[in-house]
Amino acid sequence: MTDRPAGYGALSEQILAADYRNAASTFCGLVREEQPVRDLVMHSIDAAAPFVQSPSHLMQKPDGTVRGVNYDHTILGWRSSLKIARRMGGRAAYLPLTQAIWYAPQGLSVWDQLLCDFPGHYARDQEQCDSREHPPEAGPFDGPAWTPPRVYFEDTEPVTDGTPEDRIQRMTLAFMEGRREESYGLFLGLADKPEHRQAVKDAVLFAGIIDLQDTLVDRAAYQNIGHKALRARAMCDIADDFGWDNAHSLFYTVIPDLGTAPRLHALWSTATNLVNMQFPNSATLKHENTAPMTERQIDETIDIILWGLQGEVLAHISQRLREGKSFAAITDATLLAYCKYVVDVVEHPNALFTPGHAWDYCNVVNSWIRNYDNPHQVKSLYFQAAFVNDVIRANRQFPQDPAMAIEPPGHYREWADGHALDMLLVALDQAILAQDPSRTIALVDSYLQRTGERQQLLSTLVFSACRFQNDPHVQRHAITALEEYEHHTTSRRDEIIRAA
Repeated sequence: MTDRPAGYGALSEQILAADYRNAASTFCGLVREEQPVRDLVMHSIDAAAPFVQSPSHLMQKPDGTVRGVNYDHTILGWRSSLKIARRMGGRAAYLPLTQAIWYAPQGLSVWDQLLCDFPGHYARDQEQCDSREHPPEAGPFDGPAWTPPRVYFEDTEPVTDGTPEDRIQRMTLAFMEGRREESYGLFLGLADKPEHRQAVKDAVLFAGIIDLQDTLVDRAAYQNIGHKALRARAMCDIADDFGWDNAHSLFYTVIPDLGTAPRLHALWSTATNLVNMQFPNSATLKHENTAPMTERQIDETIDIILWGLQGEVLAHISQRLREGKSFAAITDATLLAYCKYVVDVVEHPNALFTPGHAWDYCNVVNSWIRNYDNPHQVKSLYFQAAFVNDVIRANRQFPQDPAMAIEPPGHYREWADGHALDMLLVALDQAILAQDPSRTIALVDSYLQRTGERQQLLSTLVFSACRFQNDPHVQRHAITALEEYEHHTTSRRDEIIRAA
């Protein structure tokens, strides 16, 4: 648009230069000029889209071993910030959006960041490139950049030959086989027609959900911890909000990556075999299984996910399906297992990072089950339970520093109860900002037991989450908690608040 303020051009330049401080300042200046948030977000995504692809998520090191390459998180930041902003309203709604634009310039060209060839979050914090050998022309890895970001996947033309059904099947297979240009072209040809979009979204979410490692234990680089599913949902949500006719940069950001190596379908194969052998009516189980779980059955499911081996977990999901338990009952019990792990089992702050990805992955699966009707959805119940169980078992591999141990929240319950109810949420915000999980949970528990009010509590948790800059995991976890709290079907949904 030729009538846009000059700040739009400056914003593009600052994003591509990894000049995140000035990009955030320019973004906020345009907000103050009352530029539409939708236009600013899409402009930012447009600028970044060609530069968030990686040639692979596996990188060979000089010694011949392979390391993982991080997935693009810029689109995840935009999705969570938009969802939260809509719920917050008022001036506070700009806080999560500012966090998203603060991160976005730091998330470009991840492949080159890992090589210390481009500045940003991974080069500065993860790789600590400022303390390593790097290109002689390189400046500080906090930015701005001394070289343009690289394009590792060129945009392509739509593919329109064949029936829509045929093209969706070809696209799905192309994702699984890593034919990136073909899958992207097929997607573009399908996304152009409004009548195809529901089926296309279903297929894209399906492709992201089934591409998941069978285990993190001893897998090193051969994992994705659910990022393909998370990014597929982010694309669908933002396109639905802003309109598919103007969402090409969203598609360019997400779709080519669904076919990028590594492609991990061993768990998909296992779940398919289990379902095919046991449930000839698998395609209709979602509508036939309607029974809730008893409290005792919920506890049994939680225990097996917390302490069982993967084979035991998968067998348990089959048992629940044979008992006629609804998909919602099974997915809710899986989430409660995660909640119990986070609140009652985790002993070290570092142990919260990877499980959080399973939390958000479960939310993607649940949203898919709630909003689509795919004959393969029964298999995703196995994926959820296996993923939550696996991150728990993987965490046990790592030694914990006793000096960093999380104190039991019960130690602070008397302290929490000493706060007046009308001041308790203020104390909660302070405890979160201090990153004190023990006092945070004690305050939440005190609030839950002293009042039936929940919305102010949830709003406090979400607002506090938006005050952290973290490529944007905390905001993502917060919107997952909000969504799952609203849809939870058991009497234990307050456990979601405790885990949030």
